[in-house]
Amino acid sequence: MNASKKIITNPAETDSSDISYHITRVRVPLFEVDLGRAVYHGNYFHLFETGREDFLRHIGFPYRAFMERELHLAIVESSCSYRKPLRYDDQIEIHTGLAWVRRRSVSFRQRIFRDDGQGGMDLCTRATLDMVCVRFSGQAASLPEEFLDLARDLTEKSPAGE
Repeated sequence: MNASKKIITNPAETDSSDISYHITRVRVPLFEVDLGRAVYHGNYFHLFETGREDFLRHIGFPYRAFMERELHLAIVESSCSYRKPLRYDDQIEIHTGLAWVRRRSVSFRQRIFRDDGQGGMDLCTRATLDMVCVRFSGQAASLPEEFLDLARDLTEKSPAGE
């Protein structure tokens, strides 16, 4: 998926927090669509992952940097609200931001908007994904300091570790 990107401070959706969202623009690919001609509910997580990877790349700590340290971000809790269906070839924006970061965990807040064809964007889906850093062995690990510095700059929060 070819994505264009930018960081915004005012999301298209009213959000009570001060989260800065990164925007990834893509078209819904055919392989995400089921026989009902809409994106299958589980496949939204592929789109969220595309947004998170692009976000991490944009802030200067691509997911490859975790992997080179034999680390992985594992989802420990997620919530997702499906409001409007996405269909093949829809032009969408995946908004990705950090809700909080701790020593070993991070919470991503994500939204998917669809071009409404009239110059606006419709909120279709929103999700929150809480993730913990783990070694390839499965053991919990601290997030890399370089990532923590970048993440804390974005969230302007530094809560104590777990």
